[in-house]
Amino acid sequence: MSLTCLVVAVTVGCNRGPAMYQVSGRVLYKDGSVPKGGVAVVRLQPTTESTAEIRKGASGGIAPDGSFELFTRVPGDGVYEGQYDVTFLVQKGVMDATPLIQAKYMNPQTSGYNVTVDRDIDDLKFEIEPLPGVSGSRASTNGAQASGVRPTRG
Repeated sequence: MSLTCLVVAVTVGCNRGPAMYQVSGRVLYKDGSVPKGGVAVVRLQPTTESTAEIRKGASGGIAPDGSFELFTRVPGDGVYEGQYDVTFLVQKGVMDATPLIQAKYMNPQTSGYNVTVDRDIDDLKFEIEPLPGVSGSRASTNGAQASGVRPTRG
């Protein structure tokens, strides 16, 4: 009996599930400033064509320097392998849902960005546009500029 339990425990313990990867990057307005608001989030939503084994979205907050790190359930867990549409939410606050960015960036069909997650990615760069009259804050990059090789515009 105890040998059977040991075999089951080892087998279950070794099954790590579908691949997950660490995904991070930066979000900036097209003028180089950082979107700022009481709520500022990047979200990934599985595409309708995604071949992902597990079809779960991921999200992460946009930091004051424009950086973000995506997670699925808890910070640090990463993003499941697959194809994703990218959307953004930047609004005045948690209790004030007034948008600060153009509506097209909040819709997966019109945001213009999608990403294939098939490895760890640390160099995503997204440029979005604020609503007229909305400004961002200047980003402090300390010479570290993210390259935009992974996102594609539709």
